[in-house]
Amino acid sequence: MKVLFASSEIHPLIKTGGLADVAGALPVALRAKNIDVKLIMPAYSGILEKLPPVQSRRNLGNPFSVGDLILLETHLPDSDTPIYLVQCQSLFELEGGPYLDSHGNDFADNDIRFAAFSWVCAMITQYGHLIDWQPDILHLNDWQTGFAAAYLAAWRLEHPPVVTTVHNLRYNGSFPIEQFDRVRLPHDLLNLHGMEFYGRYSALKAGLVYADAITTVSPTYANEILTPTYGDGLDGTLKAVRHKLFGVLNGVDYNEWSPSIDPYIHTHYDLHSIDQKLYNKLALQRENGLPESPEAPVFGVVSRLTEQKGLDLIPDAIEPALEKGAMFILLGSGDKALEQQYLALQERYPDQVSIRIGYDEAYSHRLQAGIDMLLIPSRFEPCGLTQLYALKYGTLPIVRSTGGLADTVFEEGQHANGFVFQHASTEDLKSAIERSLIAFNDLEGWRIKQIQAMSQDHSWDRATATWINLYQSLLNA
Repeated sequence: MKVLFASSEIHPLIKTGGLADVAGALPVALRAKNIDVKLIMPAYSGILEKLPPVQSRRNLGNPFSVGDLILLETHLPDSDTPIYLVQCQSLFELEGGPYLDSHGNDFADNDIRFAAFSWVCAMITQYGHLIDWQPDILHLNDWQTGFAAAYLAAWRLEHPPVVTTVHNLRYNGSFPIEQFDRVRLPHDLLNLHGMEFYGRYSALKAGLVYADAITTVSPTYANEILTPTYGDGLDGTLKAVRHKLFGVLNGVDYNEWSPSIDPYIHTHYDLHSIDQKLYNKLALQRENGLPESPEAPVFGVVSRLTEQKGLDLIPDAIEPALEKGAMFILLGSGDKALEQQYLALQERYPDQVSIRIGYDEAYSHRLQAGIDMLLIPSRFEPCGLTQLYALKYGTLPIVRSTGGLADTVFEEGQHANGFVFQHASTEDLKSAIERSLIAFNDLEGWRIKQIQAMSQDHSWDRATATWINLYQSLLNA
């Protein structure tokens, strides 16, 4: 089985969120199961420097009048996983990130940039002779690849099945209807049952409507997005195609996230040596200039600071715990007002609170290993990966019951591995924090929860079986 896996970001090449982690891990895991997967992404500035030398180069012409689209082939670093890069200087070799310029604004031509990328994905899928390899499945991810499904639909030729995975429905890739001609698609796709989206047009909607299967990154999120609360204007579309909607929980790359081998943490430990986790806690306290205190419960956050993540709830909810001697350590950036709130909290509790604005991959590992509880009060969470990392590290998550958090963290029963609250309110979060403090002081009960957390298998190896079954069902249809 041959699969072309299209993504706008791939770890370790470029990353803005969980999509990159999935794109960097799932194809590798599938190849380990003898699935012939090849990746494809844009050739952003600096990407080629991170990869082995290019093995082949094909010019696909200039269909968007922005410069030739060049298809380069190499493979991921330290891996035999092949990757195609779509090179076009005017579209991708720009200052800034994959979607935003150096001032933090959307690139004005994001529609053309990702339409061109998607067009190449569609061309490879439809016309395999271009590269002497044609996929049996085209696997798209989020709006940046949704145009590919539209091109295949517009060409009206028989083509391999298309899977679209939604990592976050809120980012729908919608653009002014007046710009539609820029993406070289026929106007008969601009209708209620096609790409039209409240007077605009949406690349993500194209990926949903014209796919043979739609997946989200957790079963609960697949149900939530059928409602107006979580559907972000696409719930009606999704209800119409719910027969092809599936929830497949993300996995974790335990080669990168495992306390027994993690190169970034102070002391290695595993399920049978959880006591060694304490040394990571003491090291984290030292690193942050906090008093070394084994007895003090340490809460942590590793997150983008956004309303979606519920990070506005924490400052008030955590204060009662701080008053009782707890500590709080945060790594993240985002909303400037939220950043200031957390920095103010640090000023009020300098011996108990440490705030680091920004992102540091190595430090995020040390934080996961050193804290006792991870706070994730998300208003919505398609899957979430930080709670999966925390579970592996014996760090108990405190989560709102939504999306993938609801599928992986449980407070009651034989699978109890954390703390769960229902409503996105300061009071509900404060109550969950209080319950965690009570549990923290019950050493035997705490250890049972830690063992349960660390025993769970959220590896990609487990998830690949579901993906292979889904691919096969499309080929057998």
